Amino acid sequence: MDLTSGMGGIPMDMLDPSLFPEGHRPQAPPPQQDQDVEMGDYASDDDGEESDASDMSADSDAMELAAEVARFDKQQEEFVARQRAEAAGVPYQPAQSSKPAEKKTKGGVIIAKGRKRKSKTVKGPRQAVKPSPDILFRLNHAQQAFQRDDYQTTMTMLSEIIRINSEVIHAWLLLSSVHEALDNRSQAVMCRITAAHLMPRDVPQWIATAEYCLLGVEEYEDDEDGNQPPEKIMALKRAYACYSQALEVDRTHIQARIARADVIMMMGNQQSRALGEYQKALGYKPYNIRTVRNIADVALDVKDLKKGAGIARAAYRKLIDHLMEKGTFEAEEGYFEWSDLRIYLEFFGTLELWREGLRELKEIARWLLGRREEHYWAEFDDGQRGDDDREWDVGEERRLGVDGFVPGKFPREAYGLGMPADLRAKMFAYRCKLGFQETEAGRHLELLDPTRQEDFIDFPDCLKEVAVALLDQNKAGEAKRFLDLFKHIADTEGTASIDADFLVCQGRYHISLGEKQTAEECFIAAIEDDEDHIEARVQLANMYEGEQEQEGREEAFLLVHEAMNLQAKLGPRKRRGPYGPRKNTGPRKPRKPRDPNAPRSKYVPRRLLNAEKRRQQEIEQTKEATKNYQLMQEVEGRALLGDNEAQSDWLKAAKKLVDDFRSYKQFYPWDKYIKFLGYVNPAEGGQQAVPARNLKLAAMEERLRQNLAPADGADPATAAPVDKPQYNIPQEHRGIPFSAWLNIFLNYAFALVRAGQHREAYAVCHAARDSVVWTSIDNTFLIHVAWASCAVYAGDEETCVAIARYFMRDYRPGTDSYRMFSAMCRVCQTPVSWYTSGPAQKFILRQIKTMDNIVMRQQQSPSGEKDDSIGLDVCLLTIYGHILFTTTSYTYALSYFARAASIDPGNCLINLSTGLAYIHYALKRQATNRQYLLSQGFAFLFRYYEDKLEEAGRNKSPGQRQEAHFNMARAYSLIGLQNIAVEYYKKVLEEEPVPRVEKGSEEWKGGLAEEDLRVEAAYNVRSMGYLLGDVEGAAGVVRRWMVLE
Repeated sequence: MDLTSGMGGIPMDMLDPSLFPEGHRPQAPPPQQDQDVEMGDYASDDDGEESDASDMSADSDAMELAAEVARFDKQQEEFVARQRAEAAGVPYQPAQSSKPAEKKTKGGVIIAKGRKRKSKTVKGPRQAVKPSPDILFRLNHAQQAFQRDDYQTTMTMLSEIIRINSEVIHAWLLLSSVHEALDNRSQAVMCRITAAHLMPRDVPQWIATAEYCLLGVEEYEDDEDGNQPPEKIMALKRAYACYSQALEVDRTHIQARIARADVIMMMGNQQSRALGEYQKALGYKPYNIRTVRNIADVALDVKDLKKGAGIARAAYRKLIDHLMEKGTFEAEEGYFEWSDLRIYLEFFGTLELWREGLRELKEIARWLLGRREEHYWAEFDDGQRGDDDREWDVGEERRLGVDGFVPGKFPREAYGLGMPADLRAKMFAYRCKLGFQETEAGRHLELLDPTRQEDFIDFPDCLKEVAVALLDQNKAGEAKRFLDLFKHIADTEGTASIDADFLVCQGRYHISLGEKQTAEECFIAAIEDDEDHIEARVQLANMYEGEQEQEGREEAFLLVHEAMNLQAKLGPRKRRGPYGPRKNTGPRKPRKPRDPNAPRSKYVPRRLLNAEKRRQQEIEQTKEATKNYQLMQEVEGRALLGDNEAQSDWLKAAKKLVDDFRSYKQFYPWDKYIKFLGYVNPAEGGQQAVPARNLKLAAMEERLRQNLAPADGADPATAAPVDKPQYNIPQEHRGIPFSAWLNIFLNYAFALVRAGQHREAYAVCHAARDSVVWTSIDNTFLIHVAWASCAVYAGDEETCVAIARYFMRDYRPGTDSYRMFSAMCRVCQTPVSWYTSGPAQKFILRQIKTMDNIVMRQQQSPSGEKDDSIGLDVCLLTIYGHILFTTTSYTYALSYFARAASIDPGNCLINLSTGLAYIHYALKRQATNRQYLLSQGFAFLFRYYEDKLEEAGRNKSPGQRQEAHFNMARAYSLIGLQNIAVEYYKKVLEEEPVPRVEKGSEEWKGGLAEEDLRVEAAYNVRSMGYLLGDVEGAAGVVRRWMVLE
């Protein structure tokens, strides 16, 4: 490798210049220049910087080193020659003396000339070049400058070292330290990565570099939408790459593999990949407890819950069996503890394997307490001796009757007294699920004394588990004791916090007492505390479903649908408290408060039972809407002038107002309202928004949907009676008139499409159209005009065609609507694929057939009366002819142009279109009589030409005269008669210029200004002259007509 190259053969000019100070970027020396650097020159370069550098030239060591460098010239030259030979791919031939070369022999036999010996190839990159004494000397002085905090001098020296030899790893590490001291974090990381590449087989170096990349990554916070900042993403990608390089060297390195899995987890939404990494690490060391804990940490967060739980359970079970067989609790990198049992049991509770969980709990607890040899207790796990938990009684009355039990062999603390309170609570919950509420579960409950706070201080979450089991048995009074203890611990000790789970339990307690208003407040508070809480929505929906009013059932349906959406999006709930990941086995910290700027759900639960709270909620929402409306009015002027901050404030305020209006159920039909919330009825041809993971939720949703809206084809008379309230829609909402609300919707749509969010703009226009507030013709017309404007601005021809069909079908079918269809398709700077699409053609053809039928019925009417206002529309026929013309169906297009001409024979556009159709048809390969077609075409073109000139003379319009000449010139140019085309182009140039229209005038505003075609004509003349070889003539046309003023 050439020494002028960087790391791994990368040229020096590819190194990041930001790693070096300005003016000190290392430069590659000339190819033929000697690589040695004289120390006297180096010392003289630093004379003007510091006195220490001037003393360097007088140092005796420096003089001695200079002499030593001279002795190494020959060795360095040979090294350079060897590296260049390797780079060129030729064998290196060292300099030989004048002795004749001897023939190569092998065992005394001369090797044939055509055969070559196989040389040993060393896999992997070569080792870095050993630093020369000169480099070591410079590096020593750089380190001294760094210790003096003279970073500028240090970077200067390091730049010179890297220029001489970029493979000095210590130079890159020291440069990284300099950038770290200067707070140049990104440059410091890149220097570390470069240094690691110089030692590609050094696994510890790669791991240290990855850990350096991850320093401070926890300080980066996600934005409002949950997206990671670019700095964090880059740091994680670099760390991932470093760990991957380490695993390329040693695939069995557990630390690197686990750390890479941790990085994958930090990247977010890649739990399956992380689980795969942990599984690979476990394959190399199956009894590493740290790896098993990591697998358990990830298993319940993957999408396939059963698969993840199965992997974690198998890993834990294999580890437990191994430790039991060895008779120890010590595993690789840790000990098996009670906290591991708590994590292990979490999988059984999540998968509702109550029997298996209880069996595993008792077996492992027996082992942890030192009684593994008492195998006979397993016969009481639904076995030959029954199904009870006498083994874990505090007293020995029931244990004395068991064969094999020896009193006093083990202390009483190894039985019931040794069972932790939180695990006994779990045994109580398991027994309740298995139907032993009054027997074994009751015995466990007697030992769970809520007056003994010290038993639950470390693991207070088990109190909620006990309360839930009691509430399931309708024992609200006993459940309240445990809930009160939890609340007391949260208020006094700080090892717990009032979270959504506790609020749901409290709400269920109030429901059991018939206090529905208080329960409603608890459930809504739980949703406000944790917007992703599913159980709170389910409980609130169950309560609303029992209400008599339809509004309650509607709210229940929306809540169930929200719960299903969350379940599909989030998957299984993350574990909490001591039963969660390994890092949270201690006292649980209070949950981090929700960011008020974080995106919220479209649906906001409404209070139906507490009228006073509901009024307060409406007042607060009205105040918030008024505040946003005033903010919009204040910043609107500055936003129109281009103030970015004002535009951002206006958009945020408008979004809040629009979302508030759309969430008001009375303003929308029921099907439109739930569609806004994301629900699609599968019976109506759509797909369900989310997969039904929970069959109970799916059944409840279907039941509510059937009660709210009978299935298609069902007899409304036999459907369940529903009292539909008649809403009296007022003239304003939140103190803002509906006309102002419409302006907010449309202006917000315009702002979104200008910001490049045309799909969101369409959704806003769609919401305005679906509302029952703006149903008048004028409002509907205004909404669709705004919608069309957004589509034109976005260049979306598909939407333009769809909106134009509304005007042609529903608004005012007629000439103006047809012209709007053509104009919208014309201004879209996109291909004509949607203008000529099958649906558009069929729609226009249906319009023509409808008119034909009306005219035919009038002609066949016995009375003979005719309505002159109804008849064939010339514009409609011409549009369909143009569609066929664009699809090269000239024969069919001519028939519709002929029908249009029969109604309006003097129309210039019809004659022009007919003439061009004949000419284009003549140029097709299938044309049978081109002479006839061309004659017909030019006959119509000349009729157009004469009529256009006559019209221009009446209007005294030079623009129309230019248009007539230009179109004739283009027609002759189309068939290759350039000499005739030039004559018409000359007529365009000889016409008077079109008067300019001042900006802001009435003609400019209406778009009625004529176009001056002289520049286009001059350009075409110039092109023809250049192609025919008349360069001077083409240049003359350019100088006269195409010079911009």
